[in-house]
Amino acid sequence: MKNSKLFLCTTILMLLLSVMSFSQVTKEYYLPEGISYNSDIPAPEEFLGYSVGEWHVSHDLLVGYFKLLAEKSPRIKYETYGKTHEGRPLTIAIISSEENIKNLDAIKKIHKQITDPATSSSVDLATQPVVVWLSHSIHGNEASGANSALLTAYYYTAGTGKEIEDILKNTIILIDPTTNPDGLQRFSTWVNSHKSYQGNSDPLSREHLETWPGGRSNHYWFDLNRDWLLIEQPESEYRVKKLLEWKPNILVDLHEMGSNSTFHFSPGEPKRVNPLIPEENQTLTKKLAADYAKAYDEIGSFYFSSEQFDDYYIGRGPTFMDMNGGVALLFEQASSRGFAQNTVNGLLTFPFAIRNQFTGSVSTVNTASRLRNEFLTYQKNYYSTAITDAKKSSKKAYIFGSVTDRSTTFRLAHFLSIHGINSYLIKKDLTTSKNIFKATCAYVVPLEQPQFRLIESIFETRTAFSDSLFYDVSAWNIPMAYNVPFESLDVKNFTTDLQGEVFSPSQQPAGSYIGAGSAYAYVIKWDDYYAPAALYTLLKNNVIVKVATSPIETLTGDKYERGSLVIPMGNINSDAGRVEEVLKEIITENGLNVYRLNTGDNEKIDLGSPTLVSIDAPKILVMTEDGVSGFSAGQLWHLFDTRYKIPVTLLPQRLLSSVNLFNYNILIVPDGNYQAIGERTIEKIKAWLSSGNTVIGLERAAIWLNKNKFISVEFSSAAPASINLNYESTLISAASREVPGTVFEAFLDLTHPMNYGYSKDRVAIYKDNDIIQTTDDQSPLSFPARFTSASLLSGYSPRGFEKTLAGSPVYSAFPFRQGRVVVFYNNPNFRGYWWGTNKFLANAIFFSKAIRFSSSRIQ
Repeated sequence: MKNSKLFLCTTILMLLLSVMSFSQVTKEYYLPEGISYNSDIPAPEEFLGYSVGEWHVSHDLLVGYFKLLAEKSPRIKYETYGKTHEGRPLTIAIISSEENIKNLDAIKKIHKQITDPATSSSVDLATQPVVVWLSHSIHGNEASGANSALLTAYYYTAGTGKEIEDILKNTIILIDPTTNPDGLQRFSTWVNSHKSYQGNSDPLSREHLETWPGGRSNHYWFDLNRDWLLIEQPESEYRVKKLLEWKPNILVDLHEMGSNSTFHFSPGEPKRVNPLIPEENQTLTKKLAADYAKAYDEIGSFYFSSEQFDDYYIGRGPTFMDMNGGVALLFEQASSRGFAQNTVNGLLTFPFAIRNQFTGSVSTVNTASRLRNEFLTYQKNYYSTAITDAKKSSKKAYIFGSVTDRSTTFRLAHFLSIHGINSYLIKKDLTTSKNIFKATCAYVVPLEQPQFRLIESIFETRTAFSDSLFYDVSAWNIPMAYNVPFESLDVKNFTTDLQGEVFSPSQQPAGSYIGAGSAYAYVIKWDDYYAPAALYTLLKNNVIVKVATSPIETLTGDKYERGSLVIPMGNINSDAGRVEEVLKEIITENGLNVYRLNTGDNEKIDLGSPTLVSIDAPKILVMTEDGVSGFSAGQLWHLFDTRYKIPVTLLPQRLLSSVNLFNYNILIVPDGNYQAIGERTIEKIKAWLSSGNTVIGLERAAIWLNKNKFISVEFSSAAPASINLNYESTLISAASREVPGTVFEAFLDLTHPMNYGYSKDRVAIYKDNDIIQTTDDQSPLSFPARFTSASLLSGYSPRGFEKTLAGSPVYSAFPFRQGRVVVFYNNPNFRGYWWGTNKFLANAIFFSKAIRFSSSRIQ
């Protein structure tokens, strides 16, 4: 009887909690006790029409509330600092005392002086406020962060009393309400449109299972939290510019994690801290963490720290500011993924998640204010010791540049400039044992700059690590990613007379016509990054273009390598005026040179030669949804849409059985799971492929293509067996055998169409999987790019992996009757920033028909 009463009471309590979780909660649930609020400042519910957490805030309402606060309160200034792909504003709210807001420009100017060793000694730190940046919901479906921003802004703009006034006097609070507006809007629309009046906390309810690709990513399905360093997306570039404008002392990145967890705050795993981060950084992090623990103890929330996450990859928000003179922290809140969800820890509600994020934000600001001088001193010392460390280094500068690819060289210099790093055009040629760097085509980066540590991280090639586990990637060398030759310079070969004009956007390469007289044909070289965009511009305008499959040498000695685009005139492209208009567009838009040839008579390969192969305009179908990796598909979409300017059809996998494939000539199968595709559809693809079309598969798609006999290869695993290990060690050993994002070297056969556009026979390949194709076939027809025997360039390689990888193909190309199948065992467009292997994709799209598998001219 006693047990039954206890059961009944427990059941009633759970029902009450459940009802409460789906009903309105007031702001008093979130806000600290004992604080009075200015009644002239509207609380969030007065603007929204509902209590925070009752619905998921949409981006327009989020922006609207901050605009209202800026109208009502003298403590806040609200700015737009950029726009997303979908045109939504990227905004920042600057909150401080009324006096500080009036003098914001002067405060910002002095604060920036702290980060400059040339001026920092003149700054009286005791008079300066500390700067805290709160970054919310960079993953749009981790919405408790953005919703908590409403409360944080209200608390500091409306709160009264000496405690809050003193904090605001000592602190500049920068609130980025959401760093991913497009993803947040996508997710809020999904969740709100599936909310039930009665509520449903079942994890299998549609409310908790957003449709593909979900709200985590931005418009092009990029993970913006991996893009802080890489700045491939506008949200990231605008944010980094604003961050460097302010140089905050503390940045907190508010996230969510699995529903069955609790709450994590920094620091992460102590053994996995990037070695370029000073120890004092972690000391300050622990001081913040001590106050977080007190704050969560006070409200009865469970938490953990110093495990699972790490501070290694600097391209994530929780580590990015660590390399920019600040202290970066991570919040990870268990996600309700809707309004309430049953978990192993009981009922998790959206308001509870919001309260945890708000509590952590307030604790951060309070600690920053209390330890203001420590954080300002740390920032000052970070930059002054950077110069000291640079002076001690045996390296004095880095040099980079490519004569054949001016566009990517410029892109790298532009990238450095966005990150506050100066690079300079070299004034004279420099020849080293490995490279020839040409004046006007190369830049030098002196190390004696305040961003010394960031420079080192961008250029470093680290292969030794204190730990074999990584939360994210282990390498990210940017020059390797761009396939731009680079070297470090010591005191002997770096002199002041090498350093010319500092980088400027005006140095962007400009194209022009080369050669005079009437044109028998035009030639565009294939080695520039934007050559594929130029080719598609020609093809969409119905200009006939041919690719040179053998080198051309003119009677005057000019040479055009394999892959050069030839636009024959005369009876082939008879409308000379129209062709000229298209070529002028290419010169202007792509910055490419166009070469005029006055005759078809050459020293090597006349222009009527059958080695010049006609190119078809690509009509591309990219598989999406239903098991396809949104990141893989999105990176492809972004590449074609924004750089190559090629339209693609994004087809849901489930529609493949009904689509007319013959409206397309390229089918791209991104990384993903394709087991749901039936046998009838597979045979349909094979029939289409057999007629002369091309299938391109990436990563796990290669395994699916092999299983279904589009290709016939074998795969190997590099993982050695774990012997004589206990339970815990076995788990760690298994994790340490993963490839965490590592750079390996490959050898290229430059005569193969898949390698057109590469001027050197070595290239850096990014690999973050253990897919290795094994083959005894040494034929360069199908395997023209292989990993070298000592291939590790940068990052962590599991024991035995490099040996197994040696000699294996980077990609393979196979005939399928009249068609072609090209499979990539790695992502040639990793996170959209591995520009150096994008040309493989372009070659597969444009030149697959030029690949011959026998000496016969007819395939």
